[in-house]
Amino acid sequence: MTSLPGSLGWPVTGDKTLEFARNPAEFIQRNIKTCNSRVFQVRALNKPHVLVASNQGVKEILEDKDGVLDMGYKDFGYMYSLYGDLVIFNSDDEAIRLRNILHNVFRPEEVTRYMGDVEVVSSRLLNSIEDNGIVIPYKLFKKLTTEVCLRLFLGLEMETAKKEAESVAELTITHWHGLISVPVTFNVYGYKSGYSKAMVAKNNLLTIVSRRLSEEKNGFINVMRKSEFKSMTEMANHILLFVSALVPKALASLMTSFCIELAKPENEVIIDGYKVPAGHYVGILTRAANCDPKIFPEAENNQLDRDRVWTFGSGPRMCIGHKFIHKIIKLLAKHLLQSYEWELVPGQDLTYKWLPVSRPKNDVQVVFTKIAL
Repeated sequence: MTSLPGSLGWPVTGDKTLEFARNPAEFIQRNIKTCNSRVFQVRALNKPHVLVASNQGVKEILEDKDGVLDMGYKDFGYMYSLYGDLVIFNSDDEAIRLRNILHNVFRPEEVTRYMGDVEVVSSRLLNSIEDNGIVIPYKLFKKLTTEVCLRLFLGLEMETAKKEAESVAELTITHWHGLISVPVTFNVYGYKSGYSKAMVAKNNLLTIVSRRLSEEKNGFINVMRKSEFKSMTEMANHILLFVSALVPKALASLMTSFCIELAKPENEVIIDGYKVPAGHYVGILTRAANCDPKIFPEAENNQLDRDRVWTFGSGPRMCIGHKFIHKIIKLLAKHLLQSYEWELVPGQDLTYKWLPVSRPKNDVQVVFTKIAL
């Protein structure tokens, strides 16, 4: 067993949150090199953290065979305030209860019905690509996934309820901006902090969710209504999570690209051979773990073992909707491969930016050519 490399520094002055936020990929690689380890400690959000970028370490955390790692998101009060009581903030029996409810929401027969909504939206938008036209894929797929989420989770169709759908989309953006805002509430001469605006957006979204729960009699909303949540508030909070985290994709992108989970051991634990002190928060760096050269010597050439890729978690911490996501990806890939050929417009800057979502820094352009049938 080895002591953790890296440094926690002093409170406040030693905090590395901003460094991480500016360029997570570069921050992680620099610390791996400096510490000569894919497991290291830093101070983030002014709390002691152990960041785990080793594939084996992530595997041990996700499986948590001894049940010693509790979810730590709830300790970051601003996140709890923004989303309310959810499965991601709970551990033990309460987490099991909520996961069982959500597993029923995504039963195979329900997913088959949900795919009908996905097919309607994706066919309409992908068929609208002009032959030999220049497309900005990020904007196209942002529009596609936004419309899919609004139709699926709220029963709102952009074609028939455009004004309301656009209003909801704007509210979700304001809401998740609270995740990357200083968690301070103030209103000076009509100027509100980003966090204050996010809390207002949250309340407006919950009002919309509650109304849709009373109006919509079909689809996902109806399945949620029939589920065994303890209260309408608990149900509405989880619909808010689906809508506000997935429409703008900020939370999804951040969690699946870099740190999908924060765990907090009450006692000292061993992760990939390193001693992690009690009270340290543990962050899983999935993007780095999925490129661990010890497991994937040719990771950069996309030579990956799917059984050791942790983007959707594993074991008791497996993403509840991962099979649904796989179906969506296959549907979109099939449509594109059967209908189009494409190539990048040459000479473009393909640099990435990482926050609030990981995406190309500039509008990357692609020419799509329809395949003659």
